[in-house]
Amino acid sequence: MLITPKVLTQHRLMRWCALILALGTLVIIWRYISILILAVWLSTICRPLLEWLVNHLPLMNRCREKRSRSAIAAFLLVFLVLVVILPIILICIALTGSTLNFVASLSNSTTARNAINLLVPPTDHNRTGALSNSTSQSFIDFIKGEKNATFNLFQRFLIQRDSIADVVQLFGGKALSVLSTVAGATAQFIIGILIFLVSTYTFLLHGPEIWAWTIDHSPLSAKHMERLKNAFQETGRGLLIGVGLTCVVQGLVAAVAYLCLQIPRWYALGVLTGLCSLIPILGTAIVWIPITIGLFIQQAHMKAVIMILVGVFAIGSVDNLLRPVFSKLGSLQMSTLLLLLTIFGGLELLGAWGALLGPLIVRMATEALILIREDEDEEEHNLIP
Repeated sequence: MLITPKVLTQHRLMRWCALILALGTLVIIWRYISILILAVWLSTICRPLLEWLVNHLPLMNRCREKRSRSAIAAFLLVFLVLVVILPIILICIALTGSTLNFVASLSNSTTARNAINLLVPPTDHNRTGALSNSTSQSFIDFIKGEKNATFNLFQRFLIQRDSIADVVQLFGGKALSVLSTVAGATAQFIIGILIFLVSTYTFLLHGPEIWAWTIDHSPLSAKHMERLKNAFQETGRGLLIGVGLTCVVQGLVAAVAYLCLQIPRWYALGVLTGLCSLIPILGTAIVWIPITIGLFIQQAHMKAVIMILVGVFAIGSVDNLLRPVFSKLGSLQMSTLLLLLTIFGGLELLGAWGALLGPLIVRMATEALILIREDEDEEEHNLIP
């Protein structure tokens, strides 16, 4: 069939129309694009488990296999949310504020000695003992029911009540604005969780069908789409398993060690230790070596020696032993330097979700460049007689 100029023009207009509509769709869902990407990654990681459960769980009737598959997918998603995702969200919310404040205090330290004192605060046994004795005596007086203790308690309550009333009167005009802001943030959080659950369930159950439709209607070839899909899945497994699990395990081991050694802010230091495991060569030693120095300065030599042993043989062995195992489950074909640049660059440009979007965009870009070069080499090879 001969294609006339009019038909060719219509085809080109249709392509431009499809491109504009696709960009408009991307703009509309951009707020939730990170949630969708995370849902696709999680569904891809969990799909082999879903297939195993479908094949090994007894089904009452094979004609009801499709319905049973949906039920198993829903059960698997609920289990992941209650056991894995929800605890991680709660822990992140609990630790984010204190960790950021602690990092800000460290960055404002003018000398190395001040920074070490923040990591391991000097202990004042006399002051601590006096405060403890005073608190204990006040508690004993209150238990005994002495009049002075009761009067002091009532007086403090009145002072606090007046202070609260003053605060309400001072900020009463802004109360509605604060409440609306909190309500908006809560609504966004609930909507994000709902979209994540629905999209994860959809991709977990109908992922292959959605991908087959995408290949059939994509302007790119099936070869290019498959390669880009592999790069996309590789980035998800690499970040969530290869990098994420290593950081979590090292941070958890370090936090337990800090807690056992009675180091203040052990939770924030555990988070910092896990994040520093991304840094090559030094890694977690950036955190536990200054802590060891602080313990030596305070003449807690036994704790310092224990910290050295734990840092070398426990925290360090996690990186040497578990990182290769996690890398087999999810390896990311990206150098450590490029990974750090993409993570921190994404955080700076896109906020918290930039830690995921930065490496993903760069990894997809590198795969696209590799495909372009392969196509050019293939064309040159075909032109050679």
